[in-house]
Amino acid sequence: MNKPSELPGLGQWHDHTHVPFQVYSDEAIYRRELDEYFYGPFWHPVALQAEIPNVNDYKSLYIGETPVIAVHSAEGEFSVMVNACAHRGVQLTAEFLGNAGGFTCPYHGWVFKNDGSLLSTIGEECFPDDYDPANYNLKNLRVETFCGIVFATFDPAAPSLDDFLGNLKPHMKVVVGGGERPLKLLGYQKITFNTNWKLFMDNDGYHAGILHAAFRLLDFAGGDGYLEADGHYGHWGMNYQSKDYEDNGYLNDPTVVESRSGEQTAAGACVRPVTQAVRHMDSINFRFARPMGPNKTEVHYTYFGFADDDPDLLNHRVRQGSNLLGPSGFISIEDSSIFDRSQKAMGYTGGQMHFLKGMGSNPDINRSSQNDESVSTVFWADYKTRMGF
Repeated sequence: MNKPSELPGLGQWHDHTHVPFQVYSDEAIYRRELDEYFYGPFWHPVALQAEIPNVNDYKSLYIGETPVIAVHSAEGEFSVMVNACAHRGVQLTAEFLGNAGGFTCPYHGWVFKNDGSLLSTIGEECFPDDYDPANYNLKNLRVETFCGIVFATFDPAAPSLDDFLGNLKPHMKVVVGGGERPLKLLGYQKITFNTNWKLFMDNDGYHAGILHAAFRLLDFAGGDGYLEADGHYGHWGMNYQSKDYEDNGYLNDPTVVESRSGEQTAAGACVRPVTQAVRHMDSINFRFARPMGPNKTEVHYTYFGFADDDPDLLNHRVRQGSNLLGPSGFISIEDSSIFDRSQKAMGYTGGQMHFLKGMGSNPDINRSSQNDESVSTVFWADYKTRMGF
């Protein structure tokens, strides 16, 4: 009865556009995914420089199930290290954001610099003769940056960040305003969805005007746009033109959805395995997620403006960001319910997830309408190969 879950026989899973429910709910598959996607050759956005703008600023978070610390370790330099003392594995900091020149283990007082190197210990005179402090630095990850975004990977053999991002780069640049105007952190919201991390990332454009009542009532279908997938890792990006809201009486206070910055270019970026970034009207947010087992995903919604925004515009971005595309926003509030209902239904033995909208006669399409679901299948083609199914 207590035998661990075994990998199901998915050898007959031929079509990546029809995905077995098992891959969203099986514990053993989830464990393999941690190794392949979270500790393998993937680059993970861990912070924007706007979150840790000053030297010694840090942010703690998780990659997969491993706690890490992202630190602004020196002028223009960033370090990411495992948040575990090299002595006995104790979490060094439980603070989400802070500023420190180093980290002291609360258990035995070992002190580490903010680049992870061991600085001092207590009682070293009683250590074994072969003790070498150089062997007790914190585990550091590889770090690269792009457009003010700090990325890290556990895999020393991972490709360069430039190769990893591929054709997702222009979409991400649009989200952050081209990378030339410094961003300003506005705040966070955190939510735990009762869903598998892959279902969170498969939340495509097909559903928007169907599920979300506010999307229809506010006439937010937008102008022309497209979705573009990257065949190497399954990232996908979205560019489209937003349009100003015309007051039709549905909102008591329509100023919350005004476009005050004059920006009409909107974009989204899904960075595999589990990060999303969205810019719509005056709202800019990154969604840093982490899996918490096969059935839960925690997401930190992180809101930004630009450092040169005037105070009124910054306040407007705060108000619009949380009320529009936040976890309980006008546009997004139904997602949590759908995630929960989808995850519950995946107990149906032999069931499948079917991706159809926008497929046409080409199951490997890399570019589609902004209201299609076909770009998700590019990830699933890569997933089958990467996971050995």
